[in-house]
Amino acid sequence: MRIAIVGAGVAGLGAALALARDGNDVVVLERDATPLPETPDEAFEWKRRGAPQVRHSHAFLARMRNLLRDRLPDVRDDLLKAGATEVAWGDMLVPTIEDRSPKAGDEDLVMLCCRRTTFEWVLRHAALRTDRVELRDGVTVTGLQSRNGRVTGVHTSGGGIDAEFVLDATGRPSRLPDLLRDIDVHLRETRSPTGIVYLSRFYRLRDAAPNGQAFNGADLGYLKYAIFRGDNSTFSITLAYASDDEEMKALRAGGMFDAATRAIPAIAEWMSPEVSEPISGVLYMGGLINRVRQFLADGEPIVLGLHAVGDASVCTNPLYGRGCSLGLLHGVLFADTLRKHTEPRDFALAFDDATQRELVPWYVASKQQDAVNMKVQRGEELSDFDAFVRSLIQDGLFPAARVHADVSRAWFRTFNLLTKPDALITDPDLMRVMLEFYNERESRPKPDLMGPPREEFMAAVAAGQEQ
Repeated sequence: MRIAIVGAGVAGLGAALALARDGNDVVVLERDATPLPETPDEAFEWKRRGAPQVRHSHAFLARMRNLLRDRLPDVRDDLLKAGATEVAWGDMLVPTIEDRSPKAGDEDLVMLCCRRTTFEWVLRHAALRTDRVELRDGVTVTGLQSRNGRVTGVHTSGGGIDAEFVLDATGRPSRLPDLLRDIDVHLRETRSPTGIVYLSRFYRLRDAAPNGQAFNGADLGYLKYAIFRGDNSTFSITLAYASDDEEMKALRAGGMFDAATRAIPAIAEWMSPEVSEPISGVLYMGGLINRVRQFLADGEPIVLGLHAVGDASVCTNPLYGRGCSLGLLHGVLFADTLRKHTEPRDFALAFDDATQRELVPWYVASKQQDAVNMKVQRGEELSDFDAFVRSLIQDGLFPAARVHADVSRAWFRTFNLLTKPDALITDPDLMRVMLEFYNERESRPKPDLMGPPREEFMAAVAAGQEQ
């Protein structure tokens, strides 16, 4: 079978590799003319106008790492050879957890530390050495070929391409609604704001990392921060703030960004000149939404032969680090579904069912969490239920996860997409432990603050920038 994939990012290349290994012929179309760099560090300078997020922080969660291990083991091996590292849950345990005995399933609790550009560089190499994958870059899709309600290929800047299925993997900027409108098909979508913008900057370690965390972050109320380990002794720092916070916009300047990181103790130890040096400017990302597109109407496909994966289908707040992992998962699900269902209608129904089951719950969770966060940022009153859940997480889950190994495992599994978003609150044993800690919240010593109060933070930033 011949499949045309639009977009050579994580979701598109992941789908191409899975499809090719099932015996399909795949042509991947990439708008950017992107000759393959020689090294991972050169790939970090890739000119990717169509995917500006590639040089921002990314988390490669255990769900993705396990997919690579089980379905694309050569890609995993190549990533490790290219300088990526794996960090297991047991390697990141805080000292307050005493029970460190292994349990069945711990072998799945492993994250991958890597820059997005390195990940795509390795995927591109894997695609190019696969006979059944043809990669054409510098090609723009200008329209869809269709006949009798079925998409039969694409029109491009280089001519028409026939295909039995067309797959949109162009991410958040996807033009799919416009392309479908041109053939008189109307795609419905639901979207909601995330309420944030964020800044990222990359650094290279001069020596060893200050600690063994693959990922570390916190919410200070006025600011969220995270540290992401990368490949080849790199790491990145991301700062996120409310999209309407005018004062925080000053952090977009390099000097102010670095002054801000030095004002937060958990980041400051990474920022010492003896520990690291910057290797990028401060990168800005805005216009962030949660979005899900509906490819069925009244239980029937709105069009046959055309589908979308990753952020072109379901996208969530990138601050939660789920995009690449869900994109690769979605691409593999596309190949798995096509192995079972080759008739277009049957395929469309089965693939939508897989999408609803595996991706849409994360959209719902992201939408709900962002709605609560925006209310808190605006000083609005929460509903009793939202207030309780927020307090249960802060005063029950997080304290329990610092001393109780099974709660820590469960939290890690949910964060890494290995269980459903509601797994923590639907497990009676976990809920019992979390409620015990929640009910002791008033008698427990207050936890150390993860950063300074806002006024103190802004004063430190201003003073640090002047130095």
